[in-house]
Amino acid sequence: MANAEWERLKEALKKPATPEAMAEAAQAFEKYRVIQLAKGKSSKPTLVTLGYKKTYPNAVPVNKMPDELAKNPGFYNLMKRIVTKEK
Repeated sequence: MANAEWERLKEALKKPATPEAMAEAAQAFEKYRVIQLAKGKSSKPTLVTLGYKKTYPNAVPVNKMPDELAKNPGFYNLMKRIVTKEK
């Protein structure tokens, strides 16, 4: 089931950074995260970027990522590059 949610996230991230696409990606990521937590993953991972003058925090805990996905186009585009392996 987690794989299905991951595929939903990838599909949502393929869209341009519109509020609807960002909300869809945030919802898909939240469902994926909840499913992964149910599997017993107890660590507190954080996404860190070392970019200069980014429009999002440079360290985002995984539990806060859906919020950033929904409200921040810069973070949405970063996740798009990471998940879809775009350059």
